[in-house]
Amino acid sequence: MMHEQDLQELAELASSDAPVLSLYLNVDPHRRSTEEHKLSLRGLLAQAADQGAANADIERVERFFDHEYTRQGRGIACFSLQKGGFWRSYPLLVPVNDFVFVGQRPYVKPLSDLWDNYERFGVIIVDREGARAIIYHLGALEDSAGTLGNEVKRHKQGGWAAQKLQRHEDEEAKHNFKDAAVWAGEYLRQHNVKRVVLSGSEDNRAQFYDLLPRPFQDKVIGHISLDMNASPAEVWEHAFAVAQAAQQEAEIALLERVVTAAHKGGTAAIGLADTLAALQQGRIHQLLVDSNLHATGYQCTNCRAIIVADVLACPYCGGKLTATGDVVNLAVHAAMEAGLKVSMLDPGPLLAQTGGIAAVLRY
Repeated sequence: MMHEQDLQELAELASSDAPVLSLYLNVDPHRRSTEEHKLSLRGLLAQAADQGAANADIERVERFFDHEYTRQGRGIACFSLQKGGFWRSYPLLVPVNDFVFVGQRPYVKPLSDLWDNYERFGVIIVDREGARAIIYHLGALEDSAGTLGNEVKRHKQGGWAAQKLQRHEDEEAKHNFKDAAVWAGEYLRQHNVKRVVLSGSEDNRAQFYDLLPRPFQDKVIGHISLDMNASPAEVWEHAFAVAQAAQQEAEIALLERVVTAAHKGGTAAIGLADTLAALQQGRIHQLLVDSNLHATGYQCTNCRAIIVADVLACPYCGGKLTATGDVVNLAVHAAMEAGLKVSMLDPGPLLAQTGGIAAVLRY
């Protein structure tokens, strides 16, 4: 499984004397057969040769799929720079679109897209006796745990004694909810979970939510109604749909605010040229990018500025410019190296108004 440090390593890799070969292949058995993905691989490697990939890098990819590929995952990402002794391959638990790119930097935009769409989130399933937590990351089960309080029974018999006993059981349930809320809050903090889906009956969810610390209430993005015995696969199927819908809604709302702020001259940038200028100036807080956006341009060999204007020298330092096949990929690299959040958005009318890229600015 790919980890955050792996993505950071790719974001920081740069080669000035030989190109890096980046290849993504869809190997999802539900979408294509082995022969189909082998045929697609041959086509991608032919494209890589046309783009100027080194023979050693093409051969390294071929050797991986012929002798090392274990048929794990639904997608594969490979990065090769044999001249620099660099090779990485990652099985991905979610499918990717076939793509190949040859350039001075690894092509990380699809990975950033996966990281954004399949960001870590947790599910807390609650009942009157305890709670169960499940954490997913990049489409995979990352961790799970649970806590169990005192047994709680529901009494159906009538009468004063039964009512008194029922009040006692309700107090036991409330105590269990309190303990479970404290446990869940600490568990989520330890695992750096920032988005949570609650599951259980409506009454149990409401009681549990009210007892959560306010910072963790703010992390709750939706709910489902599965019980404690639901399998991790069943929980994922229902909870991911809720998490993805909440994320898309939040991203659309953020994009609307960015467009409004940019038109009013506020702390926002829209369009490729203005966004790249803000990136060079260190003003960006969050980058919003159309996942399908590509654009050619230039990069300064001295200050590393990324430029789309057709100029003879770097407008920032006067340095030499080199052509690049995709300035958007370089912008994602630069943002990730700087520790900025990068959100890859699905194409849409509002995003099209921005030219496919926008940013929330610091100032």
